[in-house]
Amino acid sequence: MRLTFFCPTNRRPVGGIKVIYRLAQLCDELLGESGEASVLHPNQPWVHYDWFESRPKLSKRFFLPRWVGKPSFSDIGNAFSPERDIVVLPEIWVRKYGVQLAQRKIPFVILVQGGYMMAKGAKSDLDSSFAASKLIWSVSDNASACIKQAFPFASHKIRRLSLHVDSNKFRPAPQKDNLITYMPRKLPQHIQLLNFFTAAHLPGNWKLQPIDGLDEDGVASLLSKSKVFLSMSYLEGLGLPPIEAALAGNLVLGYTGEGGKEYWHRPLFHEIPHGDLLAFAQKTIELLPLTATLNDASIVTAREELAAKFSAEANYMSVKKFLEELISD
Repeated sequence: MRLTFFCPTNRRPVGGIKVIYRLAQLCDELLGESGEASVLHPNQPWVHYDWFESRPKLSKRFFLPRWVGKPSFSDIGNAFSPERDIVVLPEIWVRKYGVQLAQRKIPFVILVQGGYMMAKGAKSDLDSSFAASKLIWSVSDNASACIKQAFPFASHKIRRLSLHVDSNKFRPAPQKDNLITYMPRKLPQHIQLLNFFTAAHLPGNWKLQPIDGLDEDGVASLLSKSKVFLSMSYLEGLGLPPIEAALAGNLVLGYTGEGGKEYWHRPLFHEIPHGDLLAFAQKTIELLPLTATLNDASIVTAREELAAKFSAEANYMSVKKFLEELISD
């Protein structure tokens, strides 16, 4: 069996690609001699990312380009065999490839990392694709709820994936700095206004530090030194940066992105309603004295519980169970 993970490209390190790379590598290890798993960047065989630790096998296949309005679509042609292949299709590409795979009777799974990213495309195409899928892999309670709401007829196909965040990599440094970190890629206007409203009140010995353009090791290093992380998650299936920041010894303040609600609990996480920038700025300043408690027993225990929820073992078992069902079906 060949299990092929379709994967988009991006100029910057993004969590969605990191999840796909890790899943493909783990699936390949679990399949062993019974098959293989690989990542496919359609029509871009030269693409590979070294931002992350994962080094999955890469599949190099070309599709036939065809232009139908905007965006461009590509014809998978005879690149896959119904008897040999199973495709893992990200939710953002259901509109591009779901109907094609169904028409060619190629078995496929839909991987939903963001429930709010499923809406693009004709609803009839999306409905037929979700109906034709073998299973639906969901990364969070929120993503599962979105699938059930939009495609109730496919609810029985949903299987929950436990994601992994490496608590050995994302851990507090022995000595922390007075840093408030954030990722400026999302919601740049919110970041600009938050900086504006915070500036007059930020103590001189504290610094706002963006995290931008770094690989996974660089992100982990900076998070390990900071004390507060500002979350700008926006309609996310399950935002990874807030989890990474909390495991690295930060108090996390900001938006849950909806998907984060399942782990957004005090004392590690402090929620701000989306768009309430005045409250965001005020709470940022109020949170600074609380960083003196980062080594308190309650904080350490909360970090340990978070690490267990997103452990390698939990991830391994959920993927193993999914693969067993997929192969036996």
